[in-house]
Amino acid sequence: MELRFSEDRRKHPRAERMCLSVRLQGESFEVTNWSMGGFLLENYQGHLSTGALIRVVGLGCRDGKVLDVDLPARVVRTGENTVAVSYLGLDTNAYHFLADALNKCGEMRSLVKDPASL
Repeated sequence: MELRFSEDRRKHPRAERMCLSVRLQGESFEVTNWSMGGFLLENYQGHLSTGALIRVVGLGCRDGKVLDVDLPARVVRTGENTVAVSYLGLDTNAYHFLADALNKCGEMRSLVKDPASL
């Protein structure tokens, strides 16, 4: 797994090559990179615009079971075939799914904290 950190406004480290998929607007998409705060799609062919409010209704691994969720989110950036989405909130199941996925890589273990320990 490769981590990319930016010195801009990012609050959460990005994970790449971890086969996360999301379901929104009736379609499933493989994400390019993702964090506990949101995700990036680079092969998006839809019509979302920056600022659009959406609902993420599924999280999963490319070849695995999809977890049904209902997460409010906002499109924070769009480009040619690209859309960046930020979660407006994570329910308990989504939080644990994403934390477990990040923790599968030893380098991420110290970066993801259980909210009960805060």
